[in-house]
Amino acid sequence: MRAAWLLLLLCIAGGVYHYKYADHPNSVTSVGNVDDGSAADEHGFVQLPEVIGFDTSRVMVVAAENCPHADAQRADHLAEALRDRGIPVSRTHEVRFNPAHIDMAVAQRIPSVMEGALPIVFIHGRAKGNPSLDEVVAEYQDASADASADSSDP
Repeated sequence: MRAAWLLLLLCIAGGVYHYKYADHPNSVTSVGNVDDGSAADEHGFVQLPEVIGFDTSRVMVVAAENCPHADAQRADHLAEALRDRGIPVSRTHEVRFNPAHIDMAVAQRIPSVMEGALPIVFIHGRAKGNPSLDEVVAEYQDASADASADSSDP
């Protein structure tokens, strides 16, 4: 009898999890999905809240550090390739968002990026999970050009 109750409890928990986190019309993660095209730019990067303590003129590559896992190795190789191209990069394993700069539309994008494939790359307030080197370089160049144009406007 006890096993039957445990099985029933596990089924209910699984249903709640599936409803809340799967691609369901009312799920938290399906709202503001990165793949909806409305929030992503041409390179697939989306606007996220301000990251505390991060210099936005640099590219931030996020994944576990000093780790043999494939995700961490990809992050290390990406950061090294960016440095080789003269792009300022920071390699880190944690991100903290400034809660004062989070609105609901942007907040709903956080899980779709932060719970996605690693590494996560931030460039001038925009982020993408597991981008290619070419995508990162193109996004950095576009963002730098936009920042230069904004600073030269009187």
